[in-house]
Amino acid sequence: MREHASRHSVPLWASIVLLSGWGLVVPLSALGWRASYLPGSASALALATGGTALPGDMSLTGISPVHVWGSEREILEFGYLRMFGDLAGYGVRWQSTWRQRPLQFLLRSMAEDDIELRSEIPTAEPLALFSARLITATVMRGWRLGATSLGLGLTLAYQRVFEYSARGAWLSAGWQGEPLPWLRWSLTVCNLGAGEALNTRVDPVAPRVGLGLALKTPLWGSYISSDLWYDEQHQLIPSMAWQGSGQVMRLAAGVRWQSETILLTAGFRLTHHRWMLSYAYGYQNGTLGQPHMVSLSREF
Repeated sequence: MREHASRHSVPLWASIVLLSGWGLVVPLSALGWRASYLPGSASALALATGGTALPGDMSLTGISPVHVWGSEREILEFGYLRMFGDLAGYGVRWQSTWRQRPLQFLLRSMAEDDIELRSEIPTAEPLALFSARLITATVMRGWRLGATSLGLGLTLAYQRVFEYSARGAWLSAGWQGEPLPWLRWSLTVCNLGAGEALNTRVDPVAPRVGLGLALKTPLWGSYISSDLWYDEQHQLIPSMAWQGSGQVMRLAAGVRWQSETILLTAGFRLTHHRWMLSYAYGYQNGTLGQPHMVSLSREF
């Protein structure tokens, strides 16, 4: 099959489409470096990947490294994401304390199987079938700056699509403060680094900056948060989220506007002794698929 494909000189950008389980077409760029924007936990998805200014939650470090201050205990978390039909994401997160400061390791893998290689002229059969992979490893550390908290993260990444592969490395930083008992703020800068391009048509790693505010409400100590992100591809990306404060069950919901697409999300977290189970579901334009994610963690 691959020998057949090699005899056709067809540009990668024009020849590869991702066919999801529902027969929908998704651009190849969905599996580029920007796939790292996908939620790293069910809690992150429930907040529509916002909530940078919320009180620390170690499962939200994929949004902002400052959330590494969410726990000073040893915690192990597994996550599973499903979207775009066949696009699956897996994550393993380990959090602990080293020299009185939080330390976290996060491994993530996203994959799309059964991608079809086709020429620009429709044919009865694809030229080849293959898979695409994105693997990232991130280490995060926390510091205190006076009354504020700081989190830094270093990510190493590798992606492969068909016969093309690329490597990348970037830094991320999150800064958070609480000037009033009912008001919190955050500043996040992500993707300060570089990544090789799979080919000239694939975007390299691009920096993004986010500002966040969170207000504590009289309703059982819940929070309403608002985030505004900026990156060169999507320009301004606003989002809003609500998070409850239940000890046994905690609810959350969010909304995000990105490239004229609205993402609506909702989820919950159940806590039993040292176990935590989280689930979230998102609804958006059908072409992008309906993401849902489950995370299971345990404190030691």
